[in-house]
This record gives sequence, C-alpha cells and structure tokens, in this order.
Amino acid sequence: MALNKPSGLTLEQFKKVLTDSKDTNKIFQNNAEYFYYIEKQYNINGIFVAAVGIHESAWGTSKIAKEKNNLFGYGAYDSNPYNGAYNFTDYPESIDLMARVFVKYYINPKGTNIYGGEQAVGSYYNGPTLSGINEKYATDKNWANGVYNHMKYLYNKL
Repeated sequence: MALNKPSGLTLEQFKKVLTDSKDTNKIFQNNAEYFYYIEKQYNINGIFVAAVGIHESAWGTSKIAKEKNNLFGYGAYDSNPYNGAYNFTDYPESIDLMARVFVKYYINPKGTNIYGGEQAVGSYYNGPTLSGINEKYATDKNWANGVYNHMKYLYNKL
C-alpha cells in the first residue's frame, strides 16, 4: 500500500476505527477528525499516521505523549528520549508536523509537488511503504511490522 495517498475513508469511518477501548485517554478518538484532515491537506494515508502514533505512544499512554502532547516521540532519540522529545501545544500540532515530515522527507521522491506549492526534499525516501520508511526513520528494525499490525487492526474495524 502506497502511503503517499489518502486512505479514502470518510470522517465517520475514521471516527469508527479510532474509537477503541485501548485508547484509554481517548486521544485518538478525540483527534479522528485531524487524522482525516491531514489526508486532504497533505496527501498522506491518515490511518498510517494514526498507526505510527499508536505504535510510538502505546495508544497515547507514554510519558512523552501525556506530558509533551507528542504522540510520535518526535525528537526522542535513543540516547536521551524524554529530554530530546519535542513539546507540542496540543495533539493536532504533533499530528500536523508528523504528516508534513513524512510527506516532505520520507514518502515522496525529491521534486514531488506537495502541500503549499512546496516540493518534497526526499532525503530519506526509500519508497512510499512501511519498509521503505523503516530504512531511515526508526532504529528498531521491527518498526514497520509493528506499525503494519496497528494499521491492519484499524482497517479490520471497518
């Protein structure tokens, strides 16, 4: 599945798949509209972005997610994860940034026209797939499988 295309799900479907008992703080449920929005705004699969957030934050229960509104552990390098992780004002801000990062650097080749008249830099582009992203995005070599399992779980709720 190419991740540089929208899922095609409706807002109602996003709300359905992101409403889950594992989401104890209702972070994903309450931001379903934003995962839907980034598809339209940035031409990215919003279920993929949600699955990354679920994987990285354990359904929003990690300390970084709760204290820094950072669902993706953005900036949390292995050597000093908590202190390196970015602080966000709210969850939509972190979702928006990650969508733009994936679109600009990971899932589109250099020169692809993206949002706002910009072009993709493609610095870490290895194809618009989970395994392609895993090449440069995560030190965990099993990251793609973990995200895939969350995506499969969400899609199976339709």
